Amino acid sequence: MKKITIVSSKKYIRSSQFKSLIDTLDIKNIEYEQVDLDKKDDNININPDSIILGLGGDGTALRAMKLGWINKVPVLNIGSGRIGYLVNSLEDVDFEAISSKSNKKYIKSRTPIIQDKNIKSPAFNEIVVIKNSPTRLLDLEIDTYEQKVKLRADGIIISTSLGSTAYNYSAGGPIVQTSIDTLIITPISPFTKFPRSIVLDKKSNIKVKVTKNQNYSIQFDGIENISKLSNEDEYYEYFLSDDNLDVFYEKDIPKLDLFLNQILR
Repeated sequence: MKKITIVSSKKYIRSSQFKSLIDTLDIKNIEYEQVDLDKKDDNININPDSIILGLGGDGTALRAMKLGWINKVPVLNIGSGRIGYLVNSLEDVDFEAISSKSNKKYIKSRTPIIQDKNIKSPAFNEIVVIKNSPTRLLDLEIDTYEQKVKLRADGIIISTSLGSTAYNYSAGGPIVQTSIDTLIITPISPFTKFPRSIVLDKKSNIKVKVTKNQNYSIQFDGIENISKLSNEDEYYEYFLSDDNLDVFYEKDIPKLDLFLNQILR
């Protein structure tokens, strides 16, 4: 049986769900260790022969997926607290099955967006290029399939199908079934004319130029934020990785019942 590496933050470790998880693992005699997500990712060591178990909400799930990607370890996400779209219920998980060597039927592959071949910052939901100043727009140029479009907006979202119900949807983007590997470009409050969204195939490359003298940030899944001040034109390239992350108990359809119940309240 594979060892379970539990990754969670202090607020979830104090929850009743964490106690239930530990009780379940003890009863089933499954070996586990605990990793504190309050540390920086660079300071977290993951057993290469384990399964990462993220306990928390969607933010924790995305952190767990990033760690799984970097360490080439499969991931299982379990929810604690508020409703999450990337997490499972503890009661639904068959730990004996996923800890065994014959666990392939429980696995779905998830593909992240990569910026400029930087594999240390994968984004499974979205990468956002966004202005830092509340009073100024961001001047961008989008280049895909050798077609260039200029854009003035608060920013731009480059999303996966998995992230289509997240920031992409809030900005007016489409919901895409997660079995379809796509890249979705959605502007944030565009000033110039731009399609509401553009859905591209999985082999697409998206080049983004940020013109000089602009103050902006690049955000990866909302868990990593890099602030920039451009003294000259800056260029970035985005594409879906050729490598996948194995995630347990993921489904190939959006959890529309949860999603619609949330937005229709």
